[in-house]
Amino acid sequence: ASIPLKELEQFNSDIQKLLEPLEAEIQQGVNLKEEDFNKDMNEDNEGTVKELLQRGDNLQQRITDERKREEIKIKQQLLQTKHNALKDLRSQRRKKALEISHQWYQYKRQADDLLKCLDDIEKKLASLPEPRDERKIKMN
Repeated sequence: ASIPLKELEQFNSDIQKLLEPLEAEIQQGVNLKEEDFNKDMNEDNEGTVKELLQRGDNLQQRITDERKREEIKIKQQLLQTKHNALKDLRSQRRKKALEISHQWYQYKRQADDLLKCLDDIEKKLASLPEPRDERKIKMN
């Protein structure tokens, strides 16, 4: 049975849309980001990856063109490889974040205190009366 070209194009498009953010995060390597300190950091794209891999399997079974089947297989392998690499990186970042989390939270608290202080100063400055223009005073 042949499958609609549109279905194959949609699969390719969906895989590409998922590969781009995976690749971008992989490029960051083990450099920590603020999200790494969130205890509930989940594998937000795990389900999407599994769903795309299953769609690829389904397409491979229905496609008769060997070249297109091989293309799908290669894209699935690329997606799986990148996803696994990202899971490893996230795991390393989480471990690193745990090691320095005490300092991070202390820094975050100090930064929040500083921002609050700056906000208070801005409010006080805004509530001050406008300075009088010295030239106007001299002219009167």
